[in-house]
Amino acid sequence: MIQVAYVIFWWLALLVIGLISFPLVSRVCGRLPDRGYSISKLVGLLILTYFTWMLSSLHIMPFGYVSIWISLSLLGALSLYLGRKYLRISDWPRKQIIIGESIFAGAFVVFLLITIGNPDIYHYMGDYYTNFHILSSITRGGYFPPIDSWFSGESISYYYYGGHLLSAILTVFTKTPPSIAFNIAGAMFSALAVCASYGLGYSITKRKLYGFLAAFFVCVVGYISGAYQLMAYVFQTDIMGYPPYGSPNIIDWMLGFDFWSAGGSVIEGSWVGYPYYKFVRWDMHSYMMSIPFQLMFITLIFAVFQKSRFRDRIARSDTLVDILILGLCLGFFFMLNTWEYPTYIIFTLLAFVLLRIRPSMKGNLLVPAVIVALSFLLYIPHYISLSVSGYNGVGLVAARTTLAQFFEYCALFLFAVCSLLVILVLSKREIFGGRRVISVAILVLVATIIAAALLYFWLLIIVVPVGLLSLYYIYKSKPKSEREFVLVLLIMGVALAFFCDFLYIDDALGGEWERFNTVTKVYMQMWVFLSISAAYAVFYVVNNIRGKTRVIWVAVLAILVLASLIHPVILTTSALSGRHTFMGLNRGTLDGMAYLEMVDKGDYEAIQWINKNIDGSPVILEIPGDYFDYASRISVFTGLPTVIGSEVAEITWGRTWDETGAREEDTDTIYTTVENSEALELLKKYDVEYIYIGTLEIEKYDSDGLRKFAVHTEDYGLVYDYEGVTIYKVSE
Repeated sequence: MIQVAYVIFWWLALLVIGLISFPLVSRVCGRLPDRGYSISKLVGLLILTYFTWMLSSLHIMPFGYVSIWISLSLLGALSLYLGRKYLRISDWPRKQIIIGESIFAGAFVVFLLITIGNPDIYHYMGDYYTNFHILSSITRGGYFPPIDSWFSGESISYYYYGGHLLSAILTVFTKTPPSIAFNIAGAMFSALAVCASYGLGYSITKRKLYGFLAAFFVCVVGYISGAYQLMAYVFQTDIMGYPPYGSPNIIDWMLGFDFWSAGGSVIEGSWVGYPYYKFVRWDMHSYMMSIPFQLMFITLIFAVFQKSRFRDRIARSDTLVDILILGLCLGFFFMLNTWEYPTYIIFTLLAFVLLRIRPSMKGNLLVPAVIVALSFLLYIPHYISLSVSGYNGVGLVAARTTLAQFFEYCALFLFAVCSLLVILVLSKREIFGGRRVISVAILVLVATIIAAALLYFWLLIIVVPVGLLSLYYIYKSKPKSEREFVLVLLIMGVALAFFCDFLYIDDALGGEWERFNTVTKVYMQMWVFLSISAAYAVFYVVNNIRGKTRVIWVAVLAILVLASLIHPVILTTSALSGRHTFMGLNRGTLDGMAYLEMVDKGDYEAIQWINKNIDGSPVILEIPGDYFDYASRISVFTGLPTVIGSEVAEITWGRTWDETGAREEDTDTIYTTVENSEALELLKKYDVEYIYIGTLEIEKYDSDGLRKFAVHTEDYGLVYDYEGVTIYKVSE
């Protein structure tokens, strides 16, 4: 029951934050049907996180319960002052608020139930340890940037930790144990994405049905790889590179479904997922936590666009509030998932220029320029503390995506948006009907096909016609409407696809994996833009075709929807089946650490003791570990910094092999040397206060080296001894 109470506390906290921020959001989103309630929780969480982060970054007060309450008060004061004209509850869109809250609560419960079937914060096949050690480190308090608990004495100033901080705020605020909060946060981010995508789809189409369709496209459907894998099983032959999975029956195939292979084979040289994939396989990764905030920002831009369309004059004070909120939200991407910051800068500029958004300040470029500048200025403390390493500029892509691979990833969305463009071309003859336009279009298409064949750049055949048609239609359309706004989203989607086949961000990975991170991070952004565009496209096409054409088109759409549902549906049955040795070790709980009691009871009890009895962030020594091994478990589950945790992770984040190798060698020396003076010197070097000796340390290190800690009682005090685990405190 206590876990149910934690869930209720989180929901109540989110409800309060959403209601507090709603007057402020209403001022920006006053032209939307729900006045922005679908994103009010997100805006409130963002502002709360910003105030909390700023207090600790400026060393006004350390992160903790008090700083969170002060930040919540500041959020309330800001919303009360800036949204004072929207405080009258009788004027609120109560029906839409009830619908929005019901959607959020329903999605929250569904994803919690999924999480209960797979709650383990496990080291294998995911970034669970990587991300949980950041969360647990932040919850221990202190000033920002947070300490790097896998590299003692340093901070995680190299990493975007905004989502982890947001989760830590709710963890501390609701007094939830981090190992439970980790899983509640996963359900929360998923539900926030469902609610925000519904609100955006509803706002654009003014139809609730298409709001649900937008949420369905963004948060449920997946790539059609599952259909290929099902066909391979049914026909017992390779289909599009997927071999038949040996199962005696279809039920066994569903329970043992190979959901990993598609992620690594859809796009060559990378691993790609889709939102629902990450919601089910929740590991607190930044590009998953950012999905609802992407939808929030798109909604805010749409809200400003709508105000610009329907008002003859916008008060300068309203424009200033819009700029402040957009600047704050845009800048947060750099802390949340840096990969998205340049994307949404470009989106902001394109939206204002192409849609001719005209607030009360003169010039199409002035307002977006101020927004972009403000997005940087508001986060200066983060830039000052930033340690950029591990990235070496950009490179030209060698192995590009094929049309078959791209179709496999987003076939449903391609069909919908291309249908939209065809309908526009056929129905808007005053725009597309001129001979000169048709001739130029044919020449561009022929040139594109030739260029694609010569350069082996096959995506040009899709991105060039789609991008140019959308640009041309936006340019010629007067006045601009929701349709043109969606075309801007479509342009962003195909532009991101083009970028991933043209350039990659040069990081620690290389060779055939050179664009691994680029595709993984950017394709999730592309999914958001294309899925919203596709939901609107279905709305537009269905309402603009008749007769047999409509029947045939809907039938093809239904087939693609079913094909796109196979992977997410079978992913769910397989992930919750318990067939996979790295998943579901301890089901029926929200405690992601509970499985440790079965894996190593000694570690489990010791971690519990540390979390109850050791305050602050003293350095604790433990065995160094590899990325996908059961290691670094003490720093992960307590948040205490250790000398060196996952070496691979630290290399990925910009450390050098010399740095990590030296720390690993020194750790081994401390445990193995029989010369106590040598051990003390190294312990002092890294300011180690506690020495942990558990099953892993006993298995790796010589007993003579470990014995010195018990012998030299003048230097080491025994503070814990239970279930085969001993912990020593280094004397001052």
